[in-house]
Amino acid sequence: MSSSCQSVNYSNKGGLGVGTSRNKIAIIATLTTTFWPTYALPQQGGAGGLQFDFGISSTMKVDDNFTLAPTSPGTTFIFDNKLDFNLSSVTPIHDLNLHVSTVLRYAEFPGRTTSGIEDPTLRLNYTTGNSNSNLALDARYRRADREFLNPFAVEQDETDPTVDLLGGGGTVTTRRAGLTFQTGINDPLGFTLALRHDDKSYSGISILPPATQARLFDTETDRINATVTMRTSPVTQFRLNAGLTEYDAEDSVLTDRTTQDYAIGIVQDINPVLVLDAQIGRTRVETTTTGGTAERSSTTAAVTLTQTLVNGTVFGSANSTLNQNGTRATLRFGRALQLASGTFSGSLGATRGPGGDNQIVATLSYDHQINSSSDIQVTLDRSASTNNASEDVLDTRLSVNYGYAIDNLSRIDLTMNVARSENIDNSTAPTIDRQSFRASYTRALTPDWNLTGGFQLRYKKDSTVPAGSARSNSIFVTLDRSFSFRP
Repeated sequence: MSSSCQSVNYSNKGGLGVGTSRNKIAIIATLTTTFWPTYALPQQGGAGGLQFDFGISSTMKVDDNFTLAPTSPGTTFIFDNKLDFNLSSVTPIHDLNLHVSTVLRYAEFPGRTTSGIEDPTLRLNYTTGNSNSNLALDARYRRADREFLNPFAVEQDETDPTVDLLGGGGTVTTRRAGLTFQTGINDPLGFTLALRHDDKSYSGISILPPATQARLFDTETDRINATVTMRTSPVTQFRLNAGLTEYDAEDSVLTDRTTQDYAIGIVQDINPVLVLDAQIGRTRVETTTTGGTAERSSTTAAVTLTQTLVNGTVFGSANSTLNQNGTRATLRFGRALQLASGTFSGSLGATRGPGGDNQIVATLSYDHQINSSSDIQVTLDRSASTNNASEDVLDTRLSVNYGYAIDNLSRIDLTMNVARSENIDNSTAPTIDRQSFRASYTRALTPDWNLTGGFQLRYKKDSTVPAGSARSNSIFVTLDRSFSFRP
């Protein structure tokens, strides 16, 4: 987010039994354990080398219904002190990024208090290679109190629509590890191997309602994917792909699922500005539960046609995929363009799921510098997916951020988030609505210190809670400092 208020931090802060093949994948992925950050660390002036970044922030917050209960139990006071450490090292042959953070927290809830070191987070990303090959290692560890998680700050690759919007309580621990090796990038024959291990576990959730507990169960997923590319001419490239996914869940029926994917594809430059990307394959899904074993298999396909224009691209795509519930077909048309003072990309389409219901899907990303002192960002994602409980859900999320720089030292930020998760194709998933609005004023006290104050309004409605919707109002003040140095 750009502005003339250079000394203010402009980021918008929210209020957050296994088979043999499975074991082999898990062992390989675990041996590659490093940690991937959610953002790239700054390199001053674009220079490489070693850089250290430190951050500290203290936030006091008062909320009249922090747990978003239909009837507020009383006022909550929270005092958080967040510590951040970032290290980055960039050379011509490698890129290393490390992020470590934790929160020293004291909170007074109605009838109880909590304090201690919370939300330890560790991420690291390392890549190395040359013009013809590349190796990337990544992983992550985080243990968070679910009461303090912001459902609008869930990382893109960790979303589970139904779980993200549920109420808090207990703790969730996330571990991730992965390796990707690519070679032959510029050769007629290329090869890519990707391994990934993900697991999520919960504890202390016995205090939650039974309907919520039933959706919070430990899961573990291991993936291996291999791709061979063959360039037969400057405008034609073929690919062969094979993948294996093992999923294990400690749910009520002890789900164990194996998914096998095979596909052959082609990327063809029809002319200098028109590209065809198409593939056809076969997917097999075998699911074992306490009730027995079920198997699905089907042909899958995908095709995308992209046209390059003077100021961007336009595309159309169609695909058919298979999971444990059946086949889903999706058709999309999209546009991306570079504006005079911003960017725009979006798509609109329809999807048809295993139950035969048709749904509208869409994406939008709009970033505009209105003038020298104000800017706006809008993002929208409406998509259909299958959650960990094998329920088909339609997830809609809209975010609008507006910022106005009053002068070189102060700034106003407004953020609105709206989310809805609802069942489709006759699934049993609940309908959950979440909304939040945040307004803040930031003042740079010194080149390193910022003072931010404001208020936040939140709303939640869950179809499984007969007592109705819940609202909360809070005010907060944050003092933060960040600094960097190079040894």
